[in-house]
Amino acid sequence: MDAAERRDYIFFECNFSRNVWQSVLHLCSIHRAVRTWSLELAWAILKLKGKSLLVAILKLAWSACLYVIWRQRNKRYFGVSFLTEDAVLVQIKEIVRDCLGGRPTNRIDHVNTLLCTYWGIIG
Repeated sequence: MDAAERRDYIFFECNFSRNVWQSVLHLCSIHRAVRTWSLELAWAILKLKGKSLLVAILKLAWSACLYVIWRQRNKRYFGVSFLTEDAVLVQIKEIVRDCLGGRPTNRIDHVNTLLCTYWGIIG
C-alpha cells in the first residue's frame, strides 16, 4: 500500500473517519455522502471561500477533523487507547468553539443562529 492509498484510507475510506466527517457536515446542515479524500479536498477548495460563519466553521472543522483523526490513527498504530467517534466529534467541536467563541456574529441570520447552537458558539 503506497502513501496515497494509506492517506485515502485514513481520510475518508475507513468508517471511523467517514462517520466523523459526516457528523461535522451534518452539524453544518450539509446533507450529502462523504466521498474520497480527493473529492472532499476538491469540494473544500471550491466551496470554502468567503467570510461567512459557515465557511469559517467548515475551514476550522476541516483542519480540526484532519488533526484529530490523524492523532487517533497514531494512537491506534502505537497501541495507545483511542477515542470513540463521538468523543472525536466533541474534540472537533471544542476546537471550533475555542477559535470562534467571542467572535461577533450576526444572530439575526437564522443560519448563523442554528450554526452557533449546533456548535456551542457563544458570541
